[in-house]
Amino acid sequence: MIRLVLVVLFAGVLLAGGARAQSPEDEWGQIPSASPTPAPVAPPPVAEPPPAPAPAPLTQPRPLRPRAEVLARVRPPQERNDVSMMGGNSLGAWKRGEMVLIGFPLLQLRAMIGLGDRFDIGLGFDSYYFMMNEPRLVTRVSLLKGENFALGVTLEGGYAFFTQRASRESRGARWLTGRRNINISPALVGSYQASSPRAARLFLEARYLLALDTEPYATDPLVGVPPAVVPGHNVSFRGGAELPLSAKTSFVLAFGFDIHGRANDSVVMPSATLGLVTSL
Repeated sequence: MIRLVLVVLFAGVLLAGGARAQSPEDEWGQIPSASPTPAPVAPPPVAEPPPAPAPAPLTQPRPLRPRAEVLARVRPPQERNDVSMMGGNSLGAWKRGEMVLIGFPLLQLRAMIGLGDRFDIGLGFDSYYFMMNEPRLVTRVSLLKGENFALGVTLEGGYAFFTQRASRESRGARWLTGRRNINISPALVGSYQASSPRAARLFLEARYLLALDTEPYATDPLVGVPPAVVPGHNVSFRGGAELPLSAKTSFVLAFGFDIHGRANDSVVMPSATLGLVTSL
């Protein structure tokens, strides 16, 4: 009996040792792991390379200039032109005016200053292109001075110097102009100017000329000795316009005619002048 038990134990020991010798990996696989296997980490995304720049063109385009800012400017109102040497309105207190006229039959210069709101005084010079030269004293009084209409009177007087004596002159400066040595000339002048600052100033002048001849000579021996002074009476009419170029300067255009009362002068003589009026 004891022998049977020993045989059974010995056989069991042999079977257990043979099973271990045949599969050692099974024993290792049955050992539990000390820690769980970590989850796999995803690799970081790879950045795509930037696209290659396009090749530059052969001709570079011109760079665009920044647009300049346009600023709106308010134009100041124009100053009205009130400087008149041919119209009926005066210059005004201590305001000055100058005029140059070139035409037929006279060259005329004027320079005036206002001694009040309605009274001007000045100097003038008239010349029949240096064959007759006459310095003049000029005055003007404004009788009516409104916004558009003006009415005034002028008085001019001067002494004329002639290059030829009266007895030797046939149809020269005296015959053309009707003037003699002493000349006194009042006139009535009316003018109109619209309300626009650069409106033309229209004028009309009626003038009387008293010409005193201090060099009379006898044309007929039977007439006798002439008097020391012989008067002559002339009338002239002139109209035109002062066309403002700025607040102080105007272009002048005038036409007219003279009627001479002396028998030795031309009966009617037309006149035409142009020039500038300004205020310096």
